[in-house]
Amino acid sequence: MKKMIWIAILAGMLLLAACGEEEADTSGTGTNLNPIETAFNSAETADPEEKVTLSVTVMQGEELVEDADEVVFEVWESGHRDESEMLPAEHVGEGVYEAETTFEEEGLYFAQAHTNARRMHVMPKQEITVGNPDPESIVPDNSDDATGMDKMDGHEGH
Repeated sequence: MKKMIWIAILAGMLLLAACGEEEADTSGTGTNLNPIETAFNSAETADPEEKVTLSVTVMQGEELVEDADEVVFEVWESGHRDESEMLPAEHVGEGVYEAETTFEEEGLYFAQAHTNARRMHVMPKQEITVGNPDPESIVPDNSDDATGMDKMDGHEGH
């Protein structure tokens, strides 16, 4: 009887050790630890009242991200971050996400791509000069890049 108990204990230990080794061997497999990168494809200039396509490519290492949870463009005129507009982007293929907007007046604008993918969040920003604005009419924009987070669904309080 004692022999059977020792065999059962030994078999249990071997089973646990084998499970532990299997976990150690497979940990990280299929997991890309590279950060998410979002690069703008949009033009840096536009004409007033012209339809503009805001576009980004989302990558993780060398892999195009086709399964981003959310890409939202926050758009505002320099110095007026509190009046920003949130534009949900659509996935158009090959890691590219796009939304359209129109800038009504000349000025310096910003587009920030709030990107949630694979448990990471990045939010690069691009300047867009619309028309030929008078440099003295441009209000400096010193807003915090996280300012728009409270306008995103599910991010209130960040």
